[in-house]
Amino acid sequence: MNLFKIKLLSSLFKSRWFPIVPQLVMLMVFGLLIAGGIGITTDDPEFAKWLRNTNLSNLLVWSYWWPMIIIAAILLGRMWCMVCPVELVTYLAGRIGRQRKVPGFFKSGWVITIFYTLTLIVGVHTLALHRIPQRMAIYLLTLVVIAVVVSLIFRKRAFCSYVCPVGHLLGLYALISPIEWRANNLSVCNACKTKDCVVKKNHYRIVGRSCTSNLYPATIKENRDCLLCTQCLKACPYDNLRLSTRWPFADLFRDVKLKYAQLGFILLVSGFVVYELLSEWPASKAILKWVPDHLIDALGITGSMTGFVSAIVMFVVFPAVLFLAIAALAKIASGWHGASSGAILKTFALLLLPTMAGAHIIKSVLKMVSRIPYWPYAFSDPIGVTAAQKIVDKTLVLDKSVPDALLPVTSFAAAAVLLTALVATLMIFCRSAAIKKLNPGSRIVLFMGMLTYWGIFGFTILKWRFS
Repeated sequence: MNLFKIKLLSSLFKSRWFPIVPQLVMLMVFGLLIAGGIGITTDDPEFAKWLRNTNLSNLLVWSYWWPMIIIAAILLGRMWCMVCPVELVTYLAGRIGRQRKVPGFFKSGWVITIFYTLTLIVGVHTLALHRIPQRMAIYLLTLVVIAVVVSLIFRKRAFCSYVCPVGHLLGLYALISPIEWRANNLSVCNACKTKDCVVKKNHYRIVGRSCTSNLYPATIKENRDCLLCTQCLKACPYDNLRLSTRWPFADLFRDVKLKYAQLGFILLVSGFVVYELLSEWPASKAILKWVPDHLIDALGITGSMTGFVSAIVMFVVFPAVLFLAIAALAKIASGWHGASSGAILKTFALLLLPTMAGAHIIKSVLKMVSRIPYWPYAFSDPIGVTAAQKIVDKTLVLDKSVPDALLPVTSFAAAAVLLTALVATLMIFCRSAAIKKLNPGSRIVLFMGMLTYWGIFGFTILKWRFS
């Protein structure tokens, strides 16, 4: 169904003020969130655990804004990129910049993967920027500065396409989305002489820019790279773009080509979501952290470096062992013939996407619900230091009646999401063009690996929420 048949939606997307006005609003919100974290800091790790939820800016960024971006990408594609204020900043900087050619290393995808890895392992799990408001503010400000610098040097939308630390994640989850942006009639595109949607002279127009993500609408086959900026719609003289519904997971039934940088990214995220969900239940968290905790004790590591070592083990070592074991077993099962190890690993990574996305949704919902008790204190005292201190001193007791009342709903919702992910994965396994290229031995190994990964979440939810 073409959603532009809804006149209100069509008028909105075609308006010359969209998405500029939402981006300006989000830019102001972005500035307020940064301002709300400046000067609010602590050296006490235990105090930071409470301050992260009582400081309004930190609460909004990590417990609501980030989870909603993840959910939006899975349900609506890269819709956040449409209204992202940083995209507007990169456009403005690009107009006056040097507009040099983007280096090949950027286009490989490794810059995004490395940036995300540093953010996750060093920023979050070593420096605790998700718990200390000032560090969160500095991180957000740093993102804007990097975006400006990159855009002043390189042409087009270089930061969004090749540097933004969440670019891969939103693009990969957009493959699952039941929404797609495509050319409406390919024959119209083929007959078009001016190609206003891609022509160089339109790259830096305020309204109706040609695509600066190096995409030609007529050849878009999947959701990974399109930022849904709507500029090609405004540039097209034939009104030949559509926003349409489709079957969820549709892109994954095709032969999706992953870069090695994206494979590395999925490996990292596959370990991260295991930690994110399993850390919600003390029993599964203890099992997951047994190896890194004993390693830390054996090496005598203390302070913030404990988070660094734990993150390396859980987000890199654990998933690497799984991926390498799958590759080795698949090659053995196929008699060392057939597809390369790289092709096997990339196919396995794609099979994990529905489960990863499902786990991310569950974690996002659980986080948003669990933070409800902090709302009254964060809104009445946005700085949050006083409320956090009262919680530490046990003179303030949080009212958890709402999360407790929602416990059955969230539990059944989590089970439903995981079952949906399993069904989708089985369908992808049966119908994917990439799977069909593998021989039977490799398919069996991938199938067992896929079920093992899903089973980690399934067992945790079953024992934690229903026992």
